[in-house]
Amino acid sequence: MSGLTDKTVAIAADRQAESIGELVRKQGGAPLSFPIQGQKVLNEKDAEADVKKLIESHFDYVILTTGIGSKTLEEAAERLGLQKEYIQALRNTKLAVRGSKTLKWLKENELEPDIVSSDGTMNELVEAISSINLEGQRFFLQQYNKEEQELLDRLNGLPIQLYESLPYHYVAPGDETISELRSLITGQKVDAVVFTSKTQVQNLFEENREALKNGFNGKVTAVAVGSITAAELRKNEVVEHIVEPSKPKMGAMIIALTQYFKANA
Repeated sequence: MSGLTDKTVAIAADRQAESIGELVRKQGGAPLSFPIQGQKVLNEKDAEADVKKLIESHFDYVILTTGIGSKTLEEAAERLGLQKEYIQALRNTKLAVRGSKTLKWLKENELEPDIVSSDGTMNELVEAISSINLEGQRFFLQQYNKEEQELLDRLNGLPIQLYESLPYHYVAPGDETISELRSLITGQKVDAVVFTSKTQVQNLFEENREALKNGFNGKVTAVAVGSITAAELRKNEVVEHIVEPSKPKMGAMIIALTQYFKANA
């Protein structure tokens, strides 16, 4: 008998929901799809203005926080006919990055990072940046998702000049979808919920925080694809136990969940 037999697994992802659902079914489970990522919206003109700023100005460091953000800026440069200049501007400055997808994008463009988050989180990246001599340094920050005030406050508290780039933003998911998932969790009517991004966690916990916390610390198991998503679940001691794979891969995540249920049968 598979570890997910008779288990209902809610999937908060959007883009990967179908493939994750198939993995769940192969392990004997019943997947339910609740895409709460929200819609990514390109800030096209802002991205183009950011590219021009990066090319025309001198920055000591560029902070790249996501592969998709780096690519979005590259695509803006391509629209302007400045792709080579964009890559050269990055080559001429120090790069501080987080995330495997960001590192992959750098490799594709033959760029080398100077500072890398040790655990893939922004918190570790800011810690690493804070440890160097920063007096008067100019930083270009490629933000991701929503503006995160805590992160911005920490960076603005450093003796640096900070330029903020937000090449895309998210529109919140539909109320009906997210409300139904909240209801299943608070009623403990699913066995696990799979999260593949911190955005999904943030969207879920915007309301009914205490009831959701009780659901996860009761019957419902929280599953995170990687350290960043897991860190968001742990933030402010929201979720006590999280299933997380040793490598941030979809297949490894479902295997980790299967093994967890087998061990706790």
